[in-house]
Parts: sequence; structure tokens; C-alpha cells
Amino acid sequence: MSERAVDELEIFRRRYDRERRARKEAEVFAETKTRELYETNQALQRLAATLQEQVAERTAELRRIAEEAIAASEAKSLFVGAVSHELRTPLNAIIGYGELLAEELTEFAGAGELVSEADKIVQAARHLHALVNDLLDLQKVEAGKLVLTFSDVDVEGVVTEVTDALGAKLQDGANALRVTVEPGARRLRTDELRLRQVLYNLLSNAAKFTREGTVAVRARPALRSGRRGIVFEVEDTGAGMTPEQLGRLFTPYVQVDEVLARRHGGTGLGLALTRRLCQLLGGEIAVESESGRGSCFRVFLPAAV
Repeated sequence: MSERAVDELEIFRRRYDRERRARKEAEVFAETKTRELYETNQALQRLAATLQEQVAERTAELRRIAEEAIAASEAKSLFVGAVSHELRTPLNAIIGYGELLAEELTEFAGAGELVSEADKIVQAARHLHALVNDLLDLQKVEAGKLVLTFSDVDVEGVVTEVTDALGAKLQDGANALRVTVEPGARRLRTDELRLRQVLYNLLSNAAKFTREGTVAVRARPALRSGRRGIVFEVEDTGAGMTPEQLGRLFTPYVQVDEVLARRHGGTGLGLALTRRLCQLLGGEIAVESESGRGSCFRVFLPAAV
């Protein structure tokens, strides 16, 4: 065999040895990785099984908690409804007998002080009656059981009724009242009872926190997001609110100012209920306020829901 053939044979042998070692190393690497992947897969399967068990347990627990919460909510609704009924019945009697007593006392000379005391009884009973109604209405809203009745509403008439009902409260604070209903905002299709309730709550709140100032009620036509409707504004020059107070303004059962709340009364239900009612009527409510410079509440209600 020639020297050149020997050299080529040696080169071929070395190449063969390298390829064989490479194949062996590849086989060992593949075997190692296969084993690792198998072990990893087994671990993942065990982890998935564990997680599935935990998810199933947590789901069952959450379902149980949800069922308990629903049951508690239903029980609360029944309790509030029952208590409200039990409270309103005697309150109606107190209001009726108080009004009758005041009327009878007016026929007696020198009974002015007694008539005033009878009026105080009636006013206190009406205040408590309104609080009970707010509580019941809020409960109905939360339970999705509040029934709305839509009709064509005389806006100017509703505003007049509300301001007349709160006339004495405005006078107690020596406040001036300004009412403006623009020509294009005199008719609206909505729930008249709930509109009156919204305006009453806002105006009552303005009168409560304003002394020797001005309370303004305005109604004007507006267009929001392509929807025609009416904007109701209730603005006062009263105490106003800080940004922190504004942040919890519409939270049920929360008073933005505990000191003023103790002085003027209230349960923290009025504004929370007002926002819910505005939403149910297809509208929205916003507020601007500055501490010491008064507040302005704006309610937009669409012309058609």
C-alpha cells in the first residue's frame, strides 16, 4: 500500500473516531435530557394535581362564602323590610295624631306654645320617617327590587314642590333661595317620585350645611354623549368639602364630616341613595366643592331611558 493511501486511511480513521465520539456524546446528552424532561414532567404533573386540588378546595370555599353572603343579604333585606314596616306604621300614626292635636290646639286661646311643641313632634316623626324610607329604598336598590315608573314629568312643578317642602329648613338657616328652570328644561320623561327624591336629598343637604348664604336650584337642557336631557344643579355657599371628604362622599353609612353630622343629624344614606337613583334613571351625578366656599352638585338625566 502506498504511503499516500496509508495517510488517507489514517485520516478516515480519525474522522470516524471523532464522529463516533460525537454520536456517543450526543446519545448520552439526549439520554440525560430525556431523563431530566421526564422528571420535570412528572414534577409538573404532581404540581398540577396539587394545584387542581387546591383550586377545587378554594372554589368550594368561595362558593360556600358566596352562598352565605347571599343568604345573609337576603336575611338583611327581610329584616330591614320588616323593621321598616314596623317603624313606619307607628310613625304614620304619630304624624297623623300630631297634626290633629296641633289643629285642635289652635282653637284654644293661649295654646301657642303647645301648638309649637306638637309641631316639633310632627317634624321629628317626619324626619325619622324619611330616614326609614331612605334605608328601605337603598336596600331595595342593592337587592335590585326597586320599581321605577316612567312618565312625562313637569320639572318646574317638581322643583317648586321640593323647594316649598324645604322652605322652613332654608329659612332656619337664614338662606336665600334662587330657582331657575330654563324653557327647554320644563318637561322630562322619568320617574317623578325618584326625581323628587333626588332633588329633595340634594337641596336638604345644601340647606343643612349652609348658614346665612345662598342655595340655588337650576334646571337647563343639556347634551351628554349624544343623549339629550336635563342637568339639575344644586349649588350652595356653605361649608364645602375637602378632596379627602369628596373621596368618600357617596359611600353608604359614611358621614364626610362627623362633627357637622353630630350637629345637624343624618345617617350618610342620602347621597349614596341619590347616586344609585341617578344611575337607575339612566343618568349620573357629579360634584364640585371647595372647603369653606360651598358645593355644587350636578345631576344629568336623559330625556329618554
